[in-house]
Amino acid sequence: MHTDTQGSESMAKRLLFLASGPPSTRQGGGAVRMLHLLRFLGSRFPVDVIVPVKDAAEEVSHPVQDVSVNVTTVPLQGPRLLDRFCRISPYSKDRALTSAVQERLASGAYAAIHVDTLSMMPYVPEDTVLPVVLDLRSPSLVSEFRRLRGGQRSAGRSNQLIRALMFRLFDRWCWPTTHCVTVASEEDRIRCERAHPGQRVLVVPSGVDCRTFRPKPDQVMRTPLLLFTGDMGAEHNIEAAVCLATEVFPAIRREFPKSELRLVGRHPDARVARLAGQGIVVTGSVADLHLHLREASIYVAPYVNGAGTRARLLEAMATGLPIITTSQGIEGMKVQPGRDVLVADQPGDMIESIQTLLASQPDRERFGQAARHMAEIWYDWSRCLWPLESLYQPLIAPRQSPPESTPMAC
Repeated sequence: MHTDTQGSESMAKRLLFLASGPPSTRQGGGAVRMLHLLRFLGSRFPVDVIVPVKDAAEEVSHPVQDVSVNVTTVPLQGPRLLDRFCRISPYSKDRALTSAVQERLASGAYAAIHVDTLSMMPYVPEDTVLPVVLDLRSPSLVSEFRRLRGGQRSAGRSNQLIRALMFRLFDRWCWPTTHCVTVASEEDRIRCERAHPGQRVLVVPSGVDCRTFRPKPDQVMRTPLLLFTGDMGAEHNIEAAVCLATEVFPAIRREFPKSELRLVGRHPDARVARLAGQGIVVTGSVADLHLHLREASIYVAPYVNGAGTRARLLEAMATGLPIITTSQGIEGMKVQPGRDVLVADQPGDMIESIQTLLASQPDRERFGQAARHMAEIWYDWSRCLWPLESLYQPLIAPRQSPPESTPMAC
């Protein structure tokens, strides 16, 4: 499928954007980040996006309107047999996607390549002379090793160890040559620069659309409702949901018998699905996330080993919900514990924080207003993406020097 949001472009050089999946507000935080990056970049430069899809029947709605963005979807065919058994990289390489990228680059129409996560780097030819910008929105290596250090007792622990070692080998010996790496926080920038001295790293925070996510009208609590949202098939969200349901919520239920814990998000893993019951609701994918945000009393996110892009946490902040999370949940964010959010790293502390907020409407109002304020001043997308303009302007649309004046003949 090919979707063109504008008519024919001039012969100006373009940006090739390699997406790891369909940009969308209905998918995970990475898809949301891609969508807003495309809206921003497409309002300034002509952009072509290549989007991998599972099969030809999978339609991708085109969410980027009124900007210069062309979207091409490529049904995946899988890696070659030799690549499947002989690869060392943790990232596979699809045949159809490889051909699509090579065909685009052969046109000579591009001034730069934007790569969404390391999983898309294998599609960039090693001999390319184009500047490559790699977006590392959520460092995978750190999350894999945190999960192992956390002592997770899952049946797939050995597979996770192998995967983590592959990430480490790739990070140590196969790190790609790029013009710039963009990361979501200052902490990620420091980690990346330490691991790869000399690498240019730029902070481009993940954000939230504060015009779409509006504050709740009030903090009046009709039924005590704790909310946690996210992709319930992602490991860090599974761990958080299980912790919340088994180690925290039973104590809340004893103190507030009518309380409800709502776990909202697509692809609920079996470990999450079986939590349903006794005041716990597992919704799966929902048509309207705003409804659940408006009904919630508190947003609780007990992240243990990584927190992804924090897109759903930021949406709760923009809605004006009081936030309770862990140190992992706010790592790299500009919020101050005790002023903007409540931070509790142990189940007992989290129980106490939840009970305090459920018992006090003034406290819910204070922390809800603080969360909304931080979302507005630091994390609205309109504030987060400006570093990209100074990054791409010299690459795609460099300002032309005025021509030298020619002396006039007398």
